[in-house]
Amino acid sequence: MNTKQFTSIKDRVADILTSLGNSSDVKSRYLQLLGGHRSVCLLYIDGIVDNAMIQKHIIEPLLLRKAPDEEEVIISFLVHSVLEISNVEILKDGDRVIDKLLEGSTVILLEQQADILAVDTSKWEERSLSNPKGQRTIEGPDVGFTESRTGNVSLMRKYVKNPSLHIETRSYGKKTNTSVSLVYLHNMVDPEILDDIKRKLEQLSLDSVIGSNYISEYLTKESKTIFPLVLNSDRPDVAAAEILEGRVCIVVDGSPFTLIAPAVFIQFFQSSDDYYIKSETTELVRPLRFLLFWLALYIPAFYVAFTTFHKGLLPVNLLVGFLSQRELVPFPTVFEVLLVFILTEAIYEASSRLPQNVTITVSLFGAIIFGQASIEAQLVQPITLVIISASFILSSIIPIASLNYATRSIKLSLILIGALLGLYGITLFTFLLLVHLCYLRSFTVPYLAPVAPFTWKDMKKDVFVRKPIPTINKSIPKFHKEEPMEENRKEENES
Repeated sequence: MNTKQFTSIKDRVADILTSLGNSSDVKSRYLQLLGGHRSVCLLYIDGIVDNAMIQKHIIEPLLLRKAPDEEEVIISFLVHSVLEISNVEILKDGDRVIDKLLEGSTVILLEQQADILAVDTSKWEERSLSNPKGQRTIEGPDVGFTESRTGNVSLMRKYVKNPSLHIETRSYGKKTNTSVSLVYLHNMVDPEILDDIKRKLEQLSLDSVIGSNYISEYLTKESKTIFPLVLNSDRPDVAAAEILEGRVCIVVDGSPFTLIAPAVFIQFFQSSDDYYIKSETTELVRPLRFLLFWLALYIPAFYVAFTTFHKGLLPVNLLVGFLSQRELVPFPTVFEVLLVFILTEAIYEASSRLPQNVTITVSLFGAIIFGQASIEAQLVQPITLVIISASFILSSIIPIASLNYATRSIKLSLILIGALLGLYGITLFTFLLLVHLCYLRSFTVPYLAPVAPFTWKDMKKDVFVRKPIPTINKSIPKFHKEEPMEENRKEENES
C-alpha cells in the first residue's frame, strides 16, 4: 500500500481496513488536534493492545497539546513532545503498516502527511510463570519458560547479567511473521557456528512458524537421523548455563521450549539436579543413567533372541521356567513382546494427552487389563510383561524427553532384528548404530564428543562424572570441530 497516493485520511484508513479484510477487531478512532484543526486517525487491533495505554499516553496528550501550524515539524513534534511512549517508529513505507498493526502497534495517520507513526502498545495475552513440565528438579529453581518470547529472554537475562549477552530478533514465516531471537554471549560463542545458524535461518522459506520444532527441523533437515541434534529446554537456568558454555539459544515466540545448538549426545543425560546437588553425592547417578538407558534398549531384544534362537545359552533353571510359561501361550514370543510393547506405548500416549483427571483411570485400567487379565487369559507370559515393563521404566530415566522418541524406534528395531537374526542381527545393528552416531554432526560438532573423538581434557570434567563446579567454571568452553563449515568447503573446492 502506497500511502502517498491518497489525499484524504479517510481513504487511507479505508485502504488499510480493506487490506485487513474489514475485520471487526480492527478499531479506528478519529481525533481533532488543537490549533490547526488537523485530523488524526488511530488504528489498532483490539485484544492485542493495551487500551489503557492508548487512552492515557496517546489520546489524552493528542487532545491536550496544541499542534504547530508548520507541516514540516508536526511529525517531530508528536514524537518528541506529545506521545508518552518510548517506542515510536516513523514509517516511510506504507507496506509496513499492516505488519505493525499485527504486531500490536497503534498506527497514527495525519491529514496531508505521508509519514505514519507506529507506537508500540502491544499487550498479548500470556499465562503467568509456572513450573517447568519437561525437566523437573528436586532442589533447583521451579520456574519455566512461557509462550512469550520477550518474557523468556528476560528470564535468561536474569541469570546472565552480562553486557556481552547479545539478542538478535527477526521474523520468520511468510504467513505467520513469527519473531525468533538468537541469544548468545558474544565473547564466548563460536563465530563459525553462529554464522552457520544465521545463514540457515536466512534461507528459511517456511510459510508458517508456529513452534520451536519448525525451526529445529529446518536447521537439521540435512541430517537424516532419528536422534535430536538440537537440545530443547523449558528451563531458564539450563538455557543460561548452555549460553555460558558458548552455545546459541534460539527463542521462538509462542513456544515454551527454547532450542540450544550445538547439541551432543551427552547433554541428553545431564539433569539440572546434577548441578544443584553436591558432586560427591551424584558421582554414580549419571553412569547409572547410561547403563539403564542401554539396558532399556537391549533387554527386550535379548529376550526375544535368546528364547527364539539361543535357548542353549540360557541357564537351565531359567530355561525351564521360560518353557513352562511358553506351553500355555499360543503366540510366538516376538508377537507377545510386540503386543505388550505397543499397548504400553498406547497407554503412555493416552496418559500424556488425556485430561489429568482421566489419566489415572486409564493408567490403572491399562495396568489391570494388560497385567493381571492378560496373564490369566493366557495371552502373554508373565516374564514378557516383566521384561517390557522394566524396559519402559528404565527408558523413563532420560532427563530430556526428545531422546525418548528415538529410544522407542531403536527398541522396536532391535526387537524385530532379534526375532529375525538373533544375537548376530543385534550385534550388526549395534555396530551400524555406533557408526551412525559417530557420523552425526550438530553444526560440525561431533555428536559423540568428547567420547568420539576422545578428548581426555573434556572427559574428566563433565561427561560420565561431574567434577566440582569451581573446576568446571575455570575451563574455557571450546567445541571440537573436525570439519569446516559448508561455506568454507565450497571456497576450498573452488580454489
